Amino acid sequence: MEATSSNEASIAQTQQFSQEREVFSWVSKEVSSGTVVRKELISWFAERVIQRDGSHEALAPDYVEAFLGRHPDLAKTLLVTPRPIPESLEPKKGNRLSGLDRLNAMTRKDRTKALYGDSPPPRRQPAPYPEGDIIYHCNSRYVVRHGDTITKYTVSASGEGVNDHPNEALALRFVKANTTIPVPEVVSSDWDRITMEYIEGQMLQQAWPVLTNDQRTNILDDLRGYIAQLHALSGIHIGRLDGQGAVLPSILPRSGGPFSTVAELHEWLIRPPKRLEEQSMYWHQITTQLGADYPIVFTHGDIAARNILVRDGRLVAILDWEFAGWYPAYWDYVFTLRGMDNIDWVTLGSQLPTLFPKRYDLEYILIIFVIRIS
Repeated sequence: MEATSSNEASIAQTQQFSQEREVFSWVSKEVSSGTVVRKELISWFAERVIQRDGSHEALAPDYVEAFLGRHPDLAKTLLVTPRPIPESLEPKKGNRLSGLDRLNAMTRKDRTKALYGDSPPPRRQPAPYPEGDIIYHCNSRYVVRHGDTITKYTVSASGEGVNDHPNEALALRFVKANTTIPVPEVVSSDWDRITMEYIEGQMLQQAWPVLTNDQRTNILDDLRGYIAQLHALSGIHIGRLDGQGAVLPSILPRSGGPFSTVAELHEWLIRPPKRLEEQSMYWHQITTQLGADYPIVFTHGDIAARNILVRDGRLVAILDWEFAGWYPAYWDYVFTLRGMDNIDWVTLGSQLPTLFPKRYDLEYILIIFVIRIS
């Protein structure tokens, strides 16, 4: 009897260790992706890990405090994000900058060059940033919640582009008017921000590990139907909805166009900054394999697990439409696989091609290669 009790205690201890390691890995990944992780979110995930593993015990009231006490280095990463400073108010040229500041300034310069070439938007004075809880921060982008709304904004001097209002605001209204896809209601927008309805839920990358098989199936079925609705809308040119050029998402996104034909898009794609002219035949082969006979359809452009919001096992919103516009029919296939195949290959990554009526695997291989050398 004592041996049995000892064995059960050992199994329980092993399970608790495995669960804590999963929570630690999950929190670390969320922090690195830009999510501002608070204690409530840790508690939400830990509770569902325990439920998923068949335990009927409630999460201890002091679980999060004890967890962070065992992982002090992780706790340090959960500090509240400081209030942002607009780039226009950063130290001016001639002031002494640290090595990190110089690196950041060079990165911003490269990013602006890739998006706007030699004609960046004029510098504009930002309105005060809204008060509230910062729930996301990555590079120059912030999302702050204030009551029943959130404001997504950038401190970049270039704002959200050359126009007075972001492409995303236009895209959200267009999608709401032409499809049944759940998206936030736009409240207001300006050149560097968009304020919209707050929708309660978790990002798919947060929730996927603790969803049941039935919930996963329902979410993928919903997503399949929403993608079909997008691609039923056809266009005649290639570029963002607001008339700006196409965007190739990457660490340093680059923009070109708008383009009148798919062939023009492909010619631009194969001219990344690092291209060597003596390899012209090599690049020509990429355009040859891509072809030019694709329908032009309305496209989200970045269907990633961080841009899908779920609640109680159902898809409740698709977010982040800043790149949305008219692209070749393979575009969402490429960037959905790129944005969602790193969560779990067996349960999610391998299922992604089934979201589309046609596979574009060669296009996926070639476009991802172009991205990696851009």
